Amino acid sequence: MAPVITRPGSEDNLARPDTIPLGEYLFLRIAQANPKLKSIFGIPGDFNLALLEHLYTNSIARDRGIEFVGICNELNAAYAADGYGRVIQGLSVLITTYGVGELSAINGIAGAFAEYVPVLHIVGTTSTVQQNQAKNASKGSVRNIHHLVPSRHALTPPDHNVYKRAVEGVSCIQESLTKDDGPENLDKIDKVLAKILQENRPGYLFVPCDVPDVMVPVSRLAEPLEVSELKDATLLDDVADKILNKLYNAQKPAIFGDALVPRFRAQEQFTKFVESMPANFVRLFSSNIGRNIDETLPNYVGCYYGKLTEDKKIVESIENNTDVLLNFGYFNNETNNGFNTFNFDNVKDYIVIHPDYIYIDGEFIEVKSEQKDQRVFSLNDLMTRLVKKLDVTQFVHNDGKVCNIDYKYEMPVYSERDGGDKTTITQNKLMDFMKDYLQPNDIFIVETCSFLFGVADLALPKGVQFYSQSFYGSIGYALPGTLGAARAERDLGTKRRVVLVQGDGSAQMTVQELSSYIRHDIQPPKIFLLNNEGYTVERHIRGPTRSYNDIQDNWKWTQLLSVLGDPEQKKHTSADVHFAEELRDLLKKPVSDKIEFYELHLTKLDVPDRFLLMFK
Repeated sequence: MAPVITRPGSEDNLARPDTIPLGEYLFLRIAQANPKLKSIFGIPGDFNLALLEHLYTNSIARDRGIEFVGICNELNAAYAADGYGRVIQGLSVLITTYGVGELSAINGIAGAFAEYVPVLHIVGTTSTVQQNQAKNASKGSVRNIHHLVPSRHALTPPDHNVYKRAVEGVSCIQESLTKDDGPENLDKIDKVLAKILQENRPGYLFVPCDVPDVMVPVSRLAEPLEVSELKDATLLDDVADKILNKLYNAQKPAIFGDALVPRFRAQEQFTKFVESMPANFVRLFSSNIGRNIDETLPNYVGCYYGKLTEDKKIVESIENNTDVLLNFGYFNNETNNGFNTFNFDNVKDYIVIHPDYIYIDGEFIEVKSEQKDQRVFSLNDLMTRLVKKLDVTQFVHNDGKVCNIDYKYEMPVYSERDGGDKTTITQNKLMDFMKDYLQPNDIFIVETCSFLFGVADLALPKGVQFYSQSFYGSIGYALPGTLGAARAERDLGTKRRVVLVQGDGSAQMTVQELSSYIRHDIQPPKIFLLNNEGYTVERHIRGPTRSYNDIQDNWKWTQLLSVLGDPEQKKHTSADVHFAEELRDLLKKPVSDKIEFYELHLTKLDVPDRFLLMFK
């Protein structure tokens, strides 16, 4: 067992009124960076215990209502922090310990980086004394510290920074605090918080275990945390005018909403902009990952997914019947753009509004300098300016009588494709069920499983927020990610339903986190576990009968929540669902304030039709 470092609580320090411990300061600054944050995820370890103690001071626990949410392992904690950040729409925080903890979390942090989620990863490290000793060690004074890999040469001291280099490619900023009591540490904290919020990607703060009790001036908290990126208002106005002029002069304009709009916290202004459009004139489309436009609007056409769009009338409308297309928040990756099959060759003016650049008139306007690593304005700055400047009377070709709305997607009855089989639960029947099950404003989370490949065709009610990790695609993400999402919903207090569709193979990777569903106070999710006896997605790619695509397929799934902490089922209900009629009966189930867990039995090789198209 690793040695445990003990320390007094920060409230026991005889501090002068004008100073507080750095650990307490850090959590107060975090609360300023995201006032909605009430939960911090992590796992204790002897190198972060001194810091964790400061979470329990009155200024944090009592006055800000911030709680530590302990998770079963660091990878799951990173997934949970990711899910929390998405739903809370702001900074989330993960705390791990040196080496063994931080390394376990890297995969989850990499996913947050790939998918634009603002996670602050705080790592408790070896003390400054230990680090300095290693720097000055002679051959006879080498000290190897637990959790720290030794040097390859026995007479060379270990490198206390060895793990820091591993995260440079999966985070937007990394800073290490020191024992100094000057302003440098406070500057570093602000720099990390601001950068994470600007980039909407993870950042690292390395905190030596003897630093949290260093006293710092409380007056620094009165200085605002500067996160604004606006440095060139003239360029902002010029870009906004160019975009609006294209829109005003279009004959058949369209707006395409993509995932980086909500991920860069520009959704509120984007929604105002979209809903101000003349409903007879401007068509609306959403992306596979984005789904950030109200699909009940009369001018919403559908979800465009390149060549993988099943309804070809959607393709015809956006590709061939559009002269000006505004792509807001383009998320450039193959699982979002139909494996690079977006085709706008017939669109006269294709305009891309990305947080880092604007593409207009065949040229790139670089909003973010690669050399300085800074933007001159944010995506939200641009959306706000567009909303302010928009004048819907300026559409040259809209006389109020013309109708450009050439099509509106209506979700087909997918179960009709099952060839008369009314008994077996299929992906098609699950699509029909989810269409009826989902309610306005639900939080809808889907694992990287077979069902995910059909979601682009699923009609979503107004206000549904759809989340997945379909780009980075680390299977197992969604179960702990949903824990974070459900905790965020609890912290927000808006009481939206949280619905999870989870594969069985991916669930086996992170299933112990079901115990945290019981342990912690969360908005109780509705969980649909798809039992298709293994890795169905991989079976279709290769090796449908190979053992490498098998799992232990006889788990008693509906008993897990009882085994993992709720034997009397005070907090959950569960059901084994074998047949289609039983699935439809769930629509009649009364409202429950408990976690609901449903095991759905599907066949091994059943997948949405789109998935088969992908590998033709």
